[in-house]
Amino acid sequence: MKHEFETTAVISAAPAAVWSILTDAAGYASWNPEVVAIEGEFAADSRITAHVRLGKGAVRRVSLRVTDFDPPVSMEWTGGLPLGLFVGRRQLTVAPHAKGAEFRMLVTMTGPLASLMVRSTGDRQPELDQFSTALKVRAERPGSR
Repeated sequence: MKHEFETTAVISAAPAAVWSILTDAAGYASWNPEVVAIEGEFAADSRITAHVRLGKGAVRRVSLRVTDFDPPVSMEWTGGLPLGLFVGRRQLTVAPHAKGAEFRMLVTMTGPLASLMVRSTGDRQPELDQFSTALKVRAERPGSR
C-alpha cells in the first residue's frame, strides 16, 4: 500500500536562500509549525531526529536518515520500521522559478503497515501545507536573502 502527500510553494526568493533555510537544522524551531525541531545536521547518509507535530496535538520524535543530499536542489529523509513494514520518505526539492524559487515536498508512506500508520497520524496534508507556507513566509521576510 502506498500513500502520498504533496505540497508546493512559489517563493519570491533565490533558490539558494530557500535551500539555506531548509538545511539549517537548528533554525527549524524559529519558523516551522510542523517540523518543530531537528537534531543533527543535513549531509549525505547522516542521521537526524525530527520533532514532528501531528495536527494541533502531540509532537512525535522520528528518527530518520538523509538518503539523498544534492545541494542546492534536493534532499530526502527516510525512516520507518524494521523489515520494511513501514517506510516513510520525505523528498524536498528547490528549483529555479520565474518568480524566484519553487519548493516541492513529497511524502510517501509504503509497506504493509502504511495504512495503519496513516490512520494513526491522520491526514498529513494540512501540516505539509503549513510547512511550505511557513517556508515561503520565512524566505520572503525582509533580510532573509
